[in-house]
Amino acid sequence: MKYIIRLSFFLAMLLPLLLGATLPTCYNTYAQITAMLQGFEQSHPDIAKVHIIGYSQQEHIPIYAIQISDNVLQDEDEPAMLFVGQVHAEEVLGVQITLNNIAEILNNSQQIPYVQWINQFEMWFVPTANPEGHNVVTSNTDVTYRKNKRDNNLNGIFDYDTSQPGYDIDGVDFNRNFDYNWVHGDTLMQPGGLEVYDYYGGPAPLSESENHAIKALADQKKFVYSIVWHSSRTGNFSEKLYYSFNWKEVRPSPDLSFIASIANGVGSQIEKEAGGGTYEVYPNLSRKGAFHDWMYQQYGTIQLLIECGTRNIQPDSLLMENTIQRCKLGVRWLLNRAMLFSTNVSSSSMLTGKVTDAVTSLPLEAEVIIQQHHAPWFKPRTTKASTGRFYRPLATGSYTLQFRKKGYFDTIVPSVLVYNGNWTMRDFTMQPKQPAIFSASVRNGTQDISARVIIGSYQPDTLYVNGDFIYSGFEGEYPIEIYAEGYYPFIGTISLTAGDNSNLYQLSPAETIFSESWETGTSAWEIEGPWVRQNVLSASGYALTDSWGGKGLYLQNCDVWIKSINPISIPASTQAYLVFDSHLYTEWTYDPVTVAVSVDGTDWQVLWEKSGRWDIWRKEFVSLTQYAGQSIYLRFRLTDSSTHLELTDPGWTIDNIAIITGTSSPSADDLSPMVPVSALYPNYPNPFNPETTISFSLAKPMPTKLRIYNLKGQLVRNLVSNEMPKGDHKIVWNGFDDKGLPVGSGVYLYRLEAGDYTRSMKMVLMK
Repeated sequence: MKYIIRLSFFLAMLLPLLLGATLPTCYNTYAQITAMLQGFEQSHPDIAKVHIIGYSQQEHIPIYAIQISDNVLQDEDEPAMLFVGQVHAEEVLGVQITLNNIAEILNNSQQIPYVQWINQFEMWFVPTANPEGHNVVTSNTDVTYRKNKRDNNLNGIFDYDTSQPGYDIDGVDFNRNFDYNWVHGDTLMQPGGLEVYDYYGGPAPLSESENHAIKALADQKKFVYSIVWHSSRTGNFSEKLYYSFNWKEVRPSPDLSFIASIANGVGSQIEKEAGGGTYEVYPNLSRKGAFHDWMYQQYGTIQLLIECGTRNIQPDSLLMENTIQRCKLGVRWLLNRAMLFSTNVSSSSMLTGKVTDAVTSLPLEAEVIIQQHHAPWFKPRTTKASTGRFYRPLATGSYTLQFRKKGYFDTIVPSVLVYNGNWTMRDFTMQPKQPAIFSASVRNGTQDISARVIIGSYQPDTLYVNGDFIYSGFEGEYPIEIYAEGYYPFIGTISLTAGDNSNLYQLSPAETIFSESWETGTSAWEIEGPWVRQNVLSASGYALTDSWGGKGLYLQNCDVWIKSINPISIPASTQAYLVFDSHLYTEWTYDPVTVAVSVDGTDWQVLWEKSGRWDIWRKEFVSLTQYAGQSIYLRFRLTDSSTHLELTDPGWTIDNIAIITGTSSPSADDLSPMVPVSALYPNYPNPFNPETTISFSLAKPMPTKLRIYNLKGQLVRNLVSNEMPKGDHKIVWNGFDDKGLPVGSGVYLYRLEAGDYTRSMKMVLMK
């Protein structure tokens, strides 16, 4: 409530200045920006190239970026840098700073240090990532507008409000639409939410095409450093620089100290408008979702959020130019810091190298882990596929490196020294595993069983099979999980040798000795905490949740649990499994959920524990074999350890609890290797947003087409149209058509044509 009062106070102070205000003419329109970028490319064709990286959400306006490098038409093996001028529409100062950066570098391209930057980097500049909002502001429709123009109420009209900033009904703040901490981005659509419309993070993470444009570029370029410009409407954050992160001063990022050194270097170069010091530098303390935290989690990019200017976020030409001249010095420092060597900064420390196949010497796209700076919630930071190159800024010191890639043995290299004066260059090789073909069947007696098979732990493969299946993998030992509704599962391992392998898995029908689907209530359970029986988020029918799966968070410092009231008898001489559906989203490490068993209802033994973001329904299995012949109680528990509500998360939803007995066994001698077959498998996840994986197998190398159609039979996306090798394949569809435009929610057909094999299946995109 204090936050709302404070925000209202500042808006009330600012309102008389904003009502009826017009933007000074010194700010470039979208058309002028486009013309300038094209002019830059025409005057410097050897070092500047304009790209359309995507389109805006509502009006499909092109989002332009300009690339500056010495061989701009080539995909070079150089560190990539990203500078984004505008995310929020009214914050136009950053657009002008970015355009000035581009012009200065190109106009001085033969001078030091500009020529060094051009030779050593790929520099990418996006003057505005929000062309819809930019047009709203520069046309003077609403100079206080912040978001894109998504039609939230679907009335076909652009709903905005110039009478009170922050109450524009339409639009999404896509700074809060990235898929990291999206659930904390706003409370507008949550029960009791108080924030105004300006902070609306969208109907789902990555729902906005502006975010997809940034993601597609970042996926390709794996940026090392980045700056995104903002301005503070209230003045509370003016002339400050933020970096990733130390949430509530108790949850530091693994690279906090090093990133702080980069942030302080940049901030120390930018003088405040009134003099008397430079920009203040802080770690991001809030989990409300942000571009820079997402870039760090997703790629390891060190991205800085700079709030340029003062509360006067749209100053006249003189002050605008003064702000540009002061802010560009921060950009200069960062570019010098990223260089191989520079006398203008105290350190250029960075580790770089190539990862290649030890046998063929070909480059590999492998995950690179710095063990001293790793976290379980990182997305894999991978090398560039075309070159095997990685760049990782690090402080001087000794590090242990780990390289991972499916089909290769892990490579661990201790005591890698990183030096202060310039880049440390080390190349690494990975030993390939031999290919292995696994022919198997899942049966009950002679009857084929439709089952889900999961193989592996690192980037596991999921297959949906009907009896016989063929899996193309690699030598080694892997966990395998075979589950079929109504049957006893097989949970174990497989050891694959190079060449052909085979197994027959016999699953007996499951005997259910206890079940809870929540369809008739919760009377069989003792409940501690605000657990709710509901059918909004469930695997089927009703489920029990301690929160609302993104529409509410579990309580700070909670200890909530459900416990079976009556003892459950486990038959003697049986192998029992506890099976349940789990939808989990808690803070990694700090907020675990557990399954525990007790024989007396007092002393509990934890058999299963998990934390983190696993918020797609998963079937979990817990062995109860040790309790054969005993009566037990079950307890499902969530505990939180935090100092602030923002450190809590959506929580745990549980469905379809069962204890089953039966038998399952593999028999390697009962099955001969099968002839490979072509097959199209169900996509996963389904329904999906924003992307899904389509899997298929080919019996032999052959021309292959994989296409997506709408229900009218119109071609939406041509995913594959070329010769494909024998074996298993996976293709990801991101919800965009062949023109690079996002498609709407609905049912789509995907069709595989491979030789004489043709099959179509349905999938559902939900935005």
